[in-house]
Amino acid sequence: MKKIERYQCNYLSPLGKIILESDGTHLLSLQLENSRYYVPRKATVKEELPVFQATKKWLDDYFEQKNPSYESLNLLPQGTDFQKQVWQYLLTIPYGKTVSYRDVAKEIAKKQHKNSMSSQAVGNAIGHNPIMIIIPCHRVVGVTGNLTGYAGGLEVKSKLLTLEGVDMSKLYLPKEKNKKQEKPPISRCSWCNLENERYIKYHDEEWGIPNFEENYLFEMLILESFQAGLSWECVLNKRENFRQAFDHFDLEKISQYQEDKIESLMKNSGIIRNRRKITATIINAQIFKKITQEFGSFRQYLFTFTKGKTIYETHKTHSELSDQISKDLSQRGMKFVGTTIIYSYLQAIGVINSHEENCFLFPKIVNSSKKSKKNKAS
Repeated sequence: MKKIERYQCNYLSPLGKIILESDGTHLLSLQLENSRYYVPRKATVKEELPVFQATKKWLDDYFEQKNPSYESLNLLPQGTDFQKQVWQYLLTIPYGKTVSYRDVAKEIAKKQHKNSMSSQAVGNAIGHNPIMIIIPCHRVVGVTGNLTGYAGGLEVKSKLLTLEGVDMSKLYLPKEKNKKQEKPPISRCSWCNLENERYIKYHDEEWGIPNFEENYLFEMLILESFQAGLSWECVLNKRENFRQAFDHFDLEKISQYQEDKIESLMKNSGIIRNRRKITATIINAQIFKKITQEFGSFRQYLFTFTKGKTIYETHKTHSELSDQISKDLSQRGMKFVGTTIIYSYLQAIGVINSHEENCFLFPKIVNSSKKSKKNKAS
C-alpha cells in the first residue's frame, strides 16, 4: 500500500495555533493544536504549497467575517464512507446557522434510505471531523441548544458561532462549576476509573448504548481483540492512535493489508504492537466482509442470535449468547474472538447492558420491572 506523503504548516489564528496537513495537493487535516483528537504526526514542513496558501487565505477571510466558500479548496478528509457522508452534509449547513445532531441523523438516514439513524453514530463522526472550521462541525448543537460535543473545546465552539453572528441567546454553554454546586456526585460502575476523563466519557456516553453502525461494529470488534490479556483502559487510551494507524478502521483497506503494512504497524509505538493480533485484524476484516455479504450487514448477522433485543444483566464475563457467537465466528475463521472477548464486545455495542445497580445509567426498564414485581408481591 502506497504511503501518503504528508506536508505540514501552521496558521496563527485568533483561537490559537492551527496545524494544516496536506498530501501536496489536497487538504487532509486542519486542527487546533489543543483539539481533543489532534494527534501529532511526522510531516515535512512546506508552507509554500498552493493548497496551504489557499487555505490560509480562506482562514483570513473567515476570521474577518467574509463567509468564504469552501469550493475553491481541495478538501480530502480521511475517514470511513459513513464519516465522509456526514462531513459532506455538514458542508451544506449555511454560515451563521445551526442544526441539531438529531437533524443530521435524520438527513443521513434519508440518504441511506433508512427509517432512522443513531444520533450517537452521527455524533461520533462529527466529533472526528479532521478539517475543523471549514467543515463546520461547530454548527451542530444539542436539540435543546446545548453547545456540546466539540473537539476544539466548547469555548471555541461558542466563539466561532458568535463570529458568524448566530443568536447565542437560544444556545447555552454548560458551566462545570455550577454543575458541581447544583448536582450531587454521580455514581458510576465500579470498574470506571474516575481519574481518567477518557474512561469516564466512554462509560457515560458509549458503553452499553446500542450502536449498530457498521464501521462502529467493526472498530469495536478489532479493539476488543487487542484487549485480550490486557485491560480495556489500556486499549481505550490508545484508541485515537489505533484509528490513525488502521485507516479509521476502513474495512476495505484493512482486508487488503500486506506484509509491508504489518511491519509499519509493528513500528508504531502508539498502538499495541502484537504481530498475532495485527495479523488477526486483517483476517477478521476479511471474514467480517464475507459475513456482511452473506447477511446484508454485520448488524443483521448479530440479530440472528439476539433477535434485536437488549439484554440486561450484570456481573458476568460470558453467557450462552457469547458462547454461540464466539463459536460461530471461530468456525468462520476469526481469531481472538473467545467467549469472554465477545461478551465484552456485546456489552460495548449495547446488545448487553451491564450498568451496575448503583450506577446512574442503570437502565430504567430494569428499575421499572423490579418495582412492578414488588407491587405484584404486595
